[in-house]
Amino acid sequence: MPRKNRSRRKAATHAKPFRAGTAADRSAKPPRIGHEKSFDGSARPGFKTIALIPVVLSLLVNINTLWNRFAVDDQQQVLNSVFIRDLRNLPLAFTSSVWSFGSTDIVFATDPYFRPLFNVLFTLDYALFGTRAWGWHLSSVVIHTAVVLMSFVLLKQISGREWLAAVVASLFAVHPVHAESVAWISGVPDSLMALFLLPAFAFYLRYRNEKSKYLMGTALSLFFLALLSKETALAFPLLIFFSELVYFEEGKSISQRMLRGVARASMFVLPAAIYFGMRYRALGHVLFSGDLRHPFAPAIMSVPLALAKYLVLMVVPIEYSYQHYTDLVQTLASVRFLGPLGLLLGIVAALFTKSRLLRLAIIWFIVFLAPPLAGLRQFDPEYAVQERYLYLPSLGFCLALAIVLEWLVMSGGIRWSGRKAATVMAGILVLILGSVDVFQNRVWHDSITVFRNCVAVAPNSPVAHSSLARVYADAGRAREASQEARIALDLDPASSPAYLVLSYVAFRSHKMDEAASVLQKGLATIPVHSATRAGVATMQLNLGMIYQQQKDTVRAEEQFRQTIQTLPRPVAWYYAGQFYLEQGRYQEAGTMFEEALSHLPGTYAPVYLKLGQVYENLGQGARARACYLKFVELTPRDSPDRERVKQHLMNL
Repeated sequence: MPRKNRSRRKAATHAKPFRAGTAADRSAKPPRIGHEKSFDGSARPGFKTIALIPVVLSLLVNINTLWNRFAVDDQQQVLNSVFIRDLRNLPLAFTSSVWSFGSTDIVFATDPYFRPLFNVLFTLDYALFGTRAWGWHLSSVVIHTAVVLMSFVLLKQISGREWLAAVVASLFAVHPVHAESVAWISGVPDSLMALFLLPAFAFYLRYRNEKSKYLMGTALSLFFLALLSKETALAFPLLIFFSELVYFEEGKSISQRMLRGVARASMFVLPAAIYFGMRYRALGHVLFSGDLRHPFAPAIMSVPLALAKYLVLMVVPIEYSYQHYTDLVQTLASVRFLGPLGLLLGIVAALFTKSRLLRLAIIWFIVFLAPPLAGLRQFDPEYAVQERYLYLPSLGFCLALAIVLEWLVMSGGIRWSGRKAATVMAGILVLILGSVDVFQNRVWHDSITVFRNCVAVAPNSPVAHSSLARVYADAGRAREASQEARIALDLDPASSPAYLVLSYVAFRSHKMDEAASVLQKGLATIPVHSATRAGVATMQLNLGMIYQQQKDTVRAEEQFRQTIQTLPRPVAWYYAGQFYLEQGRYQEAGTMFEEALSHLPGTYAPVYLKLGQVYENLGQGARARACYLKFVELTPRDSPDRERVKQHLMNL
């Protein structure tokens, strides 16, 4: 054969079309992590150039969030927070829950969220930007963009292909499901957690290759920081276990891989144990408090339904909303259980695919979605499914989408070269998703736009209308608030939030009799059961406070006792104690405040002030002084109450 023909044949053998997954991904033995191979076998492009593509996309798509204002929880956690206004309060971030750190209102004192780095971030943001919303949004965009860059680095490290990593990172950068985490200031915990978890996994992968204690120590430290950002980082050891089981060490038996997975996942026990100790000290419990909203069985049966809803949100970029109302499944024979169960079984079956990268993508999606699925008992139906919970799981979905995209191009008979066709298709997807993301960012302009969108997406939802009514009421737009509340009652005459809004509007207009009458009507209409108990208890509490202001002490006391009977909780004991304190019934006030304290985190300062006042009036000076000192210890330094109590202590 002539020399020239041999050269052509040799060139042809090196010009093979790409496959769905690398050759190493299809082989019996996985590649050494960090070994790089380009998309088509040619020399890989410069790192800086291709890595900038998803970074620039992230900035372009999310830059419009800088014109947004504060929305929803930002009111309490930013604008009303006395803690974040002074850097000297930073130590309190590590001994307080999220809401108790963000607000002194007892309603927010018993949350199950311990996220000190989230509190630290807000304190630093306040020091830099004060109440200028654009600065807070800039902080969120920078964090998200850093996560996008880290996702590129991690995917390049895993796959060895910069093109695949760039496509995945670009899809992740612009997916509109992230608007809730990026465009909403208080939605930042998910991206903050990802900022630490992604490099934690990258350092773990390097540790697998190099067996360096320094690398493992870095991975453990980053995992701990992720835990301090958001508790769902606890799923990370599961990722390690399942990665060892179904991605690495294909040549070993299942039992050997399982033992290896358990051993390596157990290395993350120590930082988790330290986190749990800190969490218990701050919250008084390790995982969830005793106030569970739903029974165990319906919550478990609803997991496939919630998973199906999350997949729809990833696949179909429409009808995004702050509220995705999800009634829990009540029976195994329900179509709402059997249909999603089939989908779940299909996902499990996909784990037997030959592509290791696709298996890793599926594991990633399920593992990081597992914590919110496990916490369904904690959530009200309108918040059982939340878009921000998809922030980290979506990286697995984007990886799976990129792999499927490769496969479609390879098997579809497209005449272009595989790389060009796949790049064009990826570009079209990025353009579509990015356009939706830009629009969705504007939904988070302020609280009113958020809940208007909820109504637009679900116009027949009484919860959406009553939520919009509440933000109208808070904005002083009484007519619109009343209109939305009445729409909610037309849709559901047993809507306790609607009655509460109508009463609140009347109360703010100093129409006390009307405010009481609305609540009385609601209490006569709404039956008390597990789904309505919390709303009824709140109506009873508010009615008691109205009677208290009207000096109708008999009916006020009756309502305080009823709310405690309907739903025993700290807010009810606290306000009942306040009622008895104002009546000079100090013994009964002390009983109520002590009961509240036994169910509150030990770091909730206002209850110590109340107890100090009770003990002082009972002539128990030593106990009063101890409570006042505890109040001073826990209260922010710039609080006027703190200085007043310190002065009082000097005269006590």
